[in-house]
Amino acid sequence: MNSILTLPALFYICIAVYSVSLIINALRKLRVYKQADYLLVILHGLFFLITLVLFGTELSWWKFLDQGIQLHLPWYGMVLFSGVLYALTLAVFKTESPGWFWLVGSILIVVTSVLADALSVFPGDLIWGRQVDGYSYSILSTVIQAVGWGIFVILSSTHLLKEYRFTERTVVKQRAIYWTAALILYMGSSVLYLLNHNLLGSLLLLFTTVILNYLVLTYRLPDLKLLTFQTACFLLTGIIILLLYALGFLILERFFVGFSWYKPVYNGAFFFLIALIFYFPVNRLVRTILQKLIVKERNRNQEIRSYSKTLSSILDIELLSKVTIELICDSLDVKKGTLFLVDQIEPEKDPPNWHLSAVQGTTATLPDLDFLPANSPITKVLAEEKRPLTQSELEFIPKFQTIPENILTWIKALDVEALVPIHTEDEWIGLFALAQKRSGASFSDDEIELLSTLADQTSVALQNARLVESLTKIDNQLRRAKASKNTALDKIERIKKSASDIISIKAHELRSPLTVVSGYTQLLANDKPLMNDEYYAELIRGILSGSDRLQKIIENMISTASIAPSNLKIGTHPISLYTIVDNICRNLQGKVQVRKITLSHDNLSEIPAVYGDSEALKKVFEILINYAMTHTPSGGKITITGRHIPPRSDILKWEGAEIIVCDTGIGIGLEERERFFREHKSPLMADFSLLDEITEGEERPGEQLAIARSIIEAHNGRVWVERMEKDTDHLPGSEFHIVLPLEQQSNPTQPDKG
Repeated sequence: MNSILTLPALFYICIAVYSVSLIINALRKLRVYKQADYLLVILHGLFFLITLVLFGTELSWWKFLDQGIQLHLPWYGMVLFSGVLYALTLAVFKTESPGWFWLVGSILIVVTSVLADALSVFPGDLIWGRQVDGYSYSILSTVIQAVGWGIFVILSSTHLLKEYRFTERTVVKQRAIYWTAALILYMGSSVLYLLNHNLLGSLLLLFTTVILNYLVLTYRLPDLKLLTFQTACFLLTGIIILLLYALGFLILERFFVGFSWYKPVYNGAFFFLIALIFYFPVNRLVRTILQKLIVKERNRNQEIRSYSKTLSSILDIELLSKVTIELICDSLDVKKGTLFLVDQIEPEKDPPNWHLSAVQGTTATLPDLDFLPANSPITKVLAEEKRPLTQSELEFIPKFQTIPENILTWIKALDVEALVPIHTEDEWIGLFALAQKRSGASFSDDEIELLSTLADQTSVALQNARLVESLTKIDNQLRRAKASKNTALDKIERIKKSASDIISIKAHELRSPLTVVSGYTQLLANDKPLMNDEYYAELIRGILSGSDRLQKIIENMISTASIAPSNLKIGTHPISLYTIVDNICRNLQGKVQVRKITLSHDNLSEIPAVYGDSEALKKVFEILINYAMTHTPSGGKITITGRHIPPRSDILKWEGAEIIVCDTGIGIGLEERERFFREHKSPLMADFSLLDEITEGEERPGEQLAIARSIIEAHNGRVWVERMEKDTDHLPGSEFHIVLPLEQQSNPTQPDKG
């Protein structure tokens, strides 16, 4: 066994070490339930074994084996390599698992070939273009290996061609092109092994393995234009470095060749060091020059940066979508795109589920996604990690193969290459769905980063546009609600008018039979013999009392039915409020003296005359003063004061007079606030059978106060109550404020206080 390391042996050692690094890298990036990753590890292992076999052949390690087995050792590995390559092709270009059938089949082919070589079945001199003396061959083994290798290569080529021809995704076509290049290199390495050029064959097989490793473990393949650009940079840099090296070497050789200490190896070592030092500066210079020659590449980033300045002025969502998508499509050469609005479903949940609705973009609107669950891997990337998601990741990362059916259907309908989320500081609000580039290449890392930057710049504009849209919807809803309210109010007014008319008519109809009952009861009451009987006298007095109460209720019904300001007939004569109040106070002197209540009025003579109806205003003050007397205990005090109101005050828009009726009674509680003046709104709301019931000898005031308010409003005045406090012990009292204009106004009055 030869133990001297030759130059080819050293080459095989380097390749073997590199293949081990590929195996470790593939194992480190191994993904669960992704068969392509396991097949890639097996492929790297076969490459390592083939290299080890060639290393052993170089050092004559395999002389103990049969002659045919020794000759075919590399080809056993190549047949296994072809079977694994076909299985890997199926795993990468098909969503379903290819199974392990093809790997098992290639192993059976190799085992059969080994047995044929070992048993020398059908020996012959078929030597495949190379001359090796002293060996005997098994024609059967050679044919089996050739047929097996050819079948796997043909199947791989056919599958690649079918994928390229029938797929509609340019990204898949591009991956098939790269894969075809690797397959061609593999076939070239096989031919070189047949021709006994093992070093060149191993080099091509190394390139094949590296390309396959890149294609399996990389989701986004480089753009062909970008790859061409980078290749041109390296080639031009290499040419310039070689020219500098050759020129410097020749110059030094010319000037220093005559010196005894000069040796060419020193010259070469010096300029090799110079080349290493200047390689990267020269490469950057070449790249800068080429970028300046490509105008579109130079201006693309500048366009997007300048556009970001105008985003804040766009408040319409459809316009924002149109402008942003068109910019991205033009700058990155994208076919189409759509902006999605993202909203939370059941925001109280943590994390929440999501709803995605499409906004009109440059093409037809894409379908909405009604439900995106919080536990979906897509949600974790877009909502939590806040980074773009590419179609390549969706196709090749195993965790995205378990997403729900509705999301899979939505993704297929999108036909997009990249999903770019739009986030504010703490909320996911939008999503860019972008189709493939027209060149068919995937988005590069720089382009993905650029899209993320654009999404960040769009977030504020999108948030403002969504806020404006929400405000517009609310405004439209308010307008519709206001229109509905006006319609409903019109209907209510018609109902109120009809109700008032009905109540008035029915009340007048009740008067006739009640008059008959009252008349006959009066006759009975005038019959002295009958009244001398205590039993009948009590019955007659009860009938009289009930008739009086019923008569009062009917009168109140008629008054309530006609208290709307539009129904009142108000005169427009100058009236002295002092005269009206003074007459009422004089008429109540007897009742005041009995109750021992102090009733006074001050400053009323200084108030100018108002224009109105004296009888109507007299009724108002009678109601208010009677109310004050009713709720003021014996020994209390009722004060009526007045003042002049200048025009443009905070009470009235015009000049007027204010009268205040103040008592020291039990007051009015806050809980009764809504009850006061309520009955005037609709006669149907008034309970006429109860409002005027006697409670502890006093009448309930709601209906009478409603009449007073209607009369005041008919005069374009105002009335309200202050001191909203009720206390039977401390007697806080209450204040009724009445404001009347000095001249009759046609404008509606202002709303009430309180």
